[in-house]
Amino acid sequence: MGNTKLISPALLQRHLHKAGFPATPDELVAHARDEYERVIGALRQLPDRRYTRPADVSRTFAEFACGYLDGVAYPARREDLVRQAERGDAPRPVTEALRRIPDRRYDRTEAVGEAIAEEEE
Repeated sequence: MGNTKLISPALLQRHLHKAGFPATPDELVAHARDEYERVIGALRQLPDRRYTRPADVSRTFAEFACGYLDGVAYPARREDLVRQAERGDAPRPVTEALRRIPDRRYDRTEAVGEAIAEEEE
């Protein structure tokens, strides 16, 4: 039967908070698999070192992702950022992270990094 350890309702809700509702159990499982793949993809982009807190992981990934934004003319909207990252052959986890940040105007790369780090936490 696999892992029978119960998950807390709060943790379950956190993992499903961006799932489209209403949804069937199969749709929720598909969403959970997509999230799992997204997290694994992002972790594979990290430098090989020891991280002391989850926030360190989020910040490091955000810094890595922002490395693909060289040449962006600020202020820039989310779609401008995604386009620039795609032009720079950014890996899929980077473009996905950029698609998940709020769609607003960003005035500098650091603001984009903060938005990515907040979204990834």
